[in-house]
Amino acid sequence: MDLALLGNRALQVAVRRNLVCFPSQAPIFGKQPRRDVQWRLAVLYFIRGWSTREIARRYGLTRERCGQIITDWRIRAVNMGYIQDVTPDDSDALALMALENESGQEDASPAPLHPVH
Repeated sequence: MDLALLGNRALQVAVRRNLVCFPSQAPIFGKQPRRDVQWRLAVLYFIRGWSTREIARRYGLTRERCGQIITDWRIRAVNMGYIQDVTPDDSDALALMALENESGQEDASPAPLHPVH
């Protein structure tokens, strides 16, 4: 599965289904705007399953800006090898179909609120 082709929602589903590995300590990428919170946004979105709307509300951002920060973080994390495909070779097609089907469905409620430090 080519992770560079996955959008935020599809990658979120892949992470939550253990189809890709996610770093145990989300990296902070230097010279990025809002670098002080970018890793927190990534963890809340990809690991905790929060929506961009809920994250934006928590951090005082617009939903669009929150999505931009998460997208920038995702692109860098995939390109630098922090996020890697861990599905067996023969299951790539099935995993991709499952991601495409599930990534169109929005989760109605975010995961329980747990502070991320």
